[in-house]
Amino acid sequence: MHRVASFRGTMGGVYDIASQVNDWLAAGRDVQVATVVATRGFSSQTPAASLAWTDGERPVGALVAHVDAGRLSGTGLVEMTITEEEAARGGLACGGSASILVRAAAALPDGTWDRLVAREPLCLVSTLPGGDTTVFTAQSIRDAYPFGDRVPRLFGRGVTSTAVLDDAAVIVLWPVPTLVVIGDGLIADALRDAALLLGWAAEVSLDAGAVQRLQRSDAVVVLSHDRSVDGPALAAALTSRAGYVGALGSRRTQAARREWLTENGVATAEQERIHGPAGLDVDAHTPAEIAVSIVAEILATRSASSGRSLRDRDGPVHTGGVHAPPPRY
Repeated sequence: MHRVASFRGTMGGVYDIASQVNDWLAAGRDVQVATVVATRGFSSQTPAASLAWTDGERPVGALVAHVDAGRLSGTGLVEMTITEEEAARGGLACGGSASILVRAAAALPDGTWDRLVAREPLCLVSTLPGGDTTVFTAQSIRDAYPFGDRVPRLFGRGVTSTAVLDDAAVIVLWPVPTLVVIGDGLIADALRDAALLLGWAAEVSLDAGAVQRLQRSDAVVVLSHDRSVDGPALAAALTSRAGYVGALGSRRTQAARREWLTENGVATAEQERIHGPAGLDVDAHTPAEIAVSIVAEILATRSASSGRSLRDRDGPVHTGGVHAPPPRY
């Protein structure tokens, strides 16, 4: 029997708890983690909804209908019934049942929680009833075929999802990209709307600090032409792990920004990360067209694609075949 749950639009629950779990583990604490891997009768409100707890501390995260750690015992797959009353208290339309995978956080392979803190895409496959967990990355996911071809296919969707297969629980984790737009106006609004259409998180700000927390899955686009705003924002973006750094403006404006960056100690090699002028060459003029052009370049950059017409590319439409996992994140 196969049971699958898929989610879009928000950051996976496991990413939400990763930093606290990592801190607890570093302090030598015994940490347990529970993750919803399948539901019947309702849908989980959070992708791969997860709860972590350790003695003497408040749990972090949340499961369906506010299920707490007191209802979970042991390790392995726990089957739980959610009553209509519990569902109503948790904001669910109806009750049902859930399969919840419980395991010790320290049982995951070394470095897994560091990878989750960095919001890397991972596929966690736990053998049942309570066996080891194997972790696959975008580079190693094809090694998961001993668990069946459905595991690489689930990962290849590029979204957080969970499944209970015949002899394994699968947790696929893809970070939801965050787009930070530095500036305001119609183009900023259009970029935010385009990002939300793709299911990304979006933030419009004039604060350079907004970009410092970004990871490889994320992007920043600088619209402001005020040097006291765009200069510090680009400098901060270049010291972050953001996978895409774009800057709108003419070539003259780009040159002025680079001059500011050089004067403020940003190495020329680092400045090469800037996509400026931002966007693909589609002769965009309106705010919406410009936003589409920039978002398309973000997608192309994340997937290491050329951005050229599919008509002009040899081979299959999807590189490596329709079920090949996307390299982007």
